[in-house]
Amino acid sequence: MLMGMIKRASGSSPRHPGRPIPFTPPAGEAIAMFVVALVLRAAYALVIHGTSPQPSSDSVTYDTVAWNLARAMGYQLEANGAFYPTAFVPPALPFTLSLLYRIVGHSFLAAVMLMCVIGALVPPLVRRLGNAMFGPSVGTTAGWLAVGHPLLVFFSGYVMTEPLFSVMLLVALMGSVSWLKTPRAGLALGAGFLWGLTVLTRPTALPLPLVVALWAWAPLEFMLSPRERVRQVALLFVGMVMVITPWTIRNAVALHAFVPVTTGGGRSLLDSNNPLVWQDASQRGGAIAVLTTEPWATRYKDLSEVQVDRAAGQEAWAFLRDHAREWPAVAVAKVARLWRWNAFTPSTGDWFTGRAGLSALLRAIDPLFVWSCLMWPFALYGLWRTVRGTRRLFQLLPLHVIALFTLGTTLYWGALRMRVPIEPLVILYAAVGLSHVVWRIRVKRAGLALLESLNVRG
Repeated sequence: MLMGMIKRASGSSPRHPGRPIPFTPPAGEAIAMFVVALVLRAAYALVIHGTSPQPSSDSVTYDTVAWNLARAMGYQLEANGAFYPTAFVPPALPFTLSLLYRIVGHSFLAAVMLMCVIGALVPPLVRRLGNAMFGPSVGTTAGWLAVGHPLLVFFSGYVMTEPLFSVMLLVALMGSVSWLKTPRAGLALGAGFLWGLTVLTRPTALPLPLVVALWAWAPLEFMLSPRERVRQVALLFVGMVMVITPWTIRNAVALHAFVPVTTGGGRSLLDSNNPLVWQDASQRGGAIAVLTTEPWATRYKDLSEVQVDRAAGQEAWAFLRDHAREWPAVAVAKVARLWRWNAFTPSTGDWFTGRAGLSALLRAIDPLFVWSCLMWPFALYGLWRTVRGTRRLFQLLPLHVIALFTLGTTLYWGALRMRVPIEPLVILYAAVGLSHVVWRIRVKRAGLALLESLNVRG
């Protein structure tokens, strides 16, 4: 019965039961979504940056490491005129940028345009995931919603991990859905590979294979023997570990320390859990850059990258223990900041430097607030329908991912950029709600038309 529900969720069943679903080229609709999304994102990026963009904030690190990679200098940063190996940022984005730089040279404009291209892949991927989990109507609706989502357009214009991570998260989810629909050892291992690549894009994805395993465990009982079920779930984790391990070994050799993915975890934890953030009402729920803020700038000045990360992590955990009573209130502030409907807060920086007119216009209109007012009612309605539906065990995977990211926010901090990768999953539930409302309107109109026809005939 459960297997039947999973198959019906896609609107079609495999041509050959027990075999992987064959690859099909993108449909014309998917190509149209990509093209329109790319035009919107590229236009936005050019308006914001012009034709001579300069890296800032996190983009500086990604750009520097990528250019060093392109020059065959390895994953390195520079300090005081000397280069040193780094694992401060996850490797996937710098590696991707380095491939571009090897072709076009050190062009930050090209890097921004590449982010737009990557960001434009999200709508067709959302469409495909929606088709697989909810059916063609929801998939199409979700894809077009993703084309114009303000957050997805906005963050595609900057060289940060958000666009690439959003793509990899969707691809890994599709791999996991494909595995559950047709549970085979190769697909389980392949899904693990995809999750490994996702983790190398952003380490916050590290717990997600466990979420997938728990989601798939019960349905697999109806399709596999107990021993095979355990084997395939194990292969999911094996695939992820196989992808991550070479990078971990590189870190052990280069940094002389065990660093699974990055050396940024401890610093990120301290960025959001310190007296300055917790005691400032305008900052609460957010974060600061402790390495450029006193007293930490002086305290950690002479430490290595690994030493800073460990010391910052220890200090953050000690602070959390000492302020355990305040933690629930701060956690609520973090979640509220993550899921806010408005784009700006008292401590939000201005992303539109040099574009004062545009900045004032976007602050006045606030496209995110308009979008939220229109879409959140549909998202909540769609989630309600999904929870009440007969296929909820299968179709609640996006909600599990959303919940895990929200839980992570209570430990770190709330920010719109943290929400970008899971916003396509929110769109899926909005598409469920919107599609059902449209369907009911059409049915009502058809019924009225039928009654009018009968009345005329009568």
